Amino acid sequence: MATLSVNISETITINGQERNSSNTIDITGITQLNQRIVNVDSASENSLVLFDTAEAAGQFADGSLDYLRITNLDSTNFVTLRFTAANDEYFVKLAAGDSHVLFESVMDADNDAGAASVSLAAMDSIKAQADSADCLVELFIAA
Repeated sequence: MATLSVNISETITINGQERNSSNTIDITGITQLNQRIVNVDSASENSLVLFDTAEAAGQFADGSLDYLRITNLDSTNFVTLRFTAANDEYFVKLAAGDSHVLFESVMDADNDAGAASVSLAAMDSIKAQADSADCLVELFIAA
């Protein structure tokens, strides 16, 4: 088993003052690493990651995800990510050069602004579609 060390840091100078922050988390018990670059099509949606009760090619067992980073390697075009769980889904716009990070594979989405309840469920999939031209996306997944 391995330990993954994730460091998130920000550096900025505003009005001559440095306002920097750095946070590190060590994730122990990592036994799987999946790192790859995927071509995301602009004509149709592509599956990036699947989740289910058992592991398989490109599929992770429910609850096994410890860290996931998706980075849009394109310098111009954005990618739309779609996260699904049961009958819920949410979308994230991943602009050129941006990353989206998750430390869990559970989610809830609700279109009822008046509802204050949360019902987290295991994710089923993460899919992507490029905006106007195909994009390369980097996946870094530790479980």
